[in-house]
This record gives sequence, structure tokens and C-alpha cells, in this order.
Amino acid sequence: MERPIDLPDRLTELLEHATRASDPEVALHALSALRRELDTFERVQAWKALDSGSSYGAVARALGISRQAAHRRYRELAAATEPPEGAGAPAPKLRVSPEARAAVQLAGEEAKELGAVRLGSEHLLLGILRGGDGVAAAALRAEGVTLEAARLAVAPTLVGEEAPPNGGITAYARLVFHEALKAAAGDPGHVIGVADLLRAALRDRRGGACRTLAALSADPDAITARLG
Repeated sequence: MERPIDLPDRLTELLEHATRASDPEVALHALSALRRELDTFERVQAWKALDSGSSYGAVARALGISRQAAHRRYRELAAATEPPEGAGAPAPKLRVSPEARAAVQLAGEEAKELGAVRLGSEHLLLGILRGGDGVAAAALRAEGVTLEAARLAVAPTLVGEEAPPNGGITAYARLVFHEALKAAAGDPGHVIGVADLLRAALRDRRGGACRTLAALSADPDAITARLG
């Protein structure tokens, strides 16, 4: 079985494309893609640093930005694992991986760029593809689902919810986290990863993720099976 291409591999590949391209436009395209990938890589590393006990001040110094800027950039998922109101009994407090946090941040950006008034599972699907997780994104790509195709086929989630103030996490996104937490409740040491979020998003067949996959003739069950 071919090994999935992870984020550091893609960074190296894009850098090589940019430096070796004979066509300036091709080089610029590779540089643009590299900037997006570096942004994702920065988010993941910043969350890893925060999860390991680093302060926002230490992260800010490493990035060469102010502490306030670092706090604004990474604070929004601090309470993302809290269940939404009316979601039932809370699941045990489990950890969420930096990659999963980054996927949700990227999902929020995709929702904003698409002009959506709320964050749905279709945007989480895009965030997962954009983040390039070695398991979840690979499962989607194996069924023919690419970021570019999913953006073109994106279908909105059937949830009547307005966007939260200041670009925060919506109740729907919190519900996806909560479903992933409940699924992992039998293993308190489990860290919620991107694959857990994708499984949770694909359980809602009325949601935008499944509706987007249907538009691409991709089978949610087949993707879930590939997640292991």
C-alpha cells in the first residue's frame, strides 16, 4: 500500500517545484500553494507547543509576533470540546490533537471564503482536505475527493444556525467535536484526531459533508471504512 503524503513531505515537494520550475507562472503557483501549506504547518506546530505546556508568550516569541496576536490566532478552539447546549450528558474530557484543531480552524476559513453564514460539516470536509492529514485526507483522496473538487461541489449543511460573533466556533462544529468525544469515551487516553472528526461528520447523512460527497459520487461508508 502506498504511504500517504504527509504535510512535511508536501512542503518539500512544493519547494522543489517552486525552485526547479522553468516557467515563472508555475513557480509562482507553487509558491502560493507553499504559503498555504506553511500556514497550516505553523498552526499545527503552535498547537503542539501549547498542548505541551508552552505559553502564548513563548509561542509569540518563536513566531516573532505579539502575545496578543498569538492569543487571537489560536485561542478560538480552547473551548471547542465543550458540548453544545442540549447535547445531553457530556463525554469525558479528552484531548484534541493539534492537527484536529488546525482542521477546524481551516474549516472556519473555508466557510468565510465561501461566504457562509455558519460553519457546517462541508467546511470541515474542506478543512480536513486542506490540512492534509495522513489518514483522513488520504481516505478522501482514495475515493477521488480532492480539495478543488470538493470546493466546487460543496453543499450546505441543513442546519438553521446563524454564524457566531467574532468568527467563533458554531454549535454545529461543537456538536461534531462532541460526537467524536462520545465515540472515544471508552478509551480515556485517546486523543481525538482528524479521523475521529471525519467519522463524526459523516454520521450525519443530511449534513454538508455527505451531501458534498454525494455530488462527487463518493461513498461515505467506503471512506469511513478506510479510516480503520
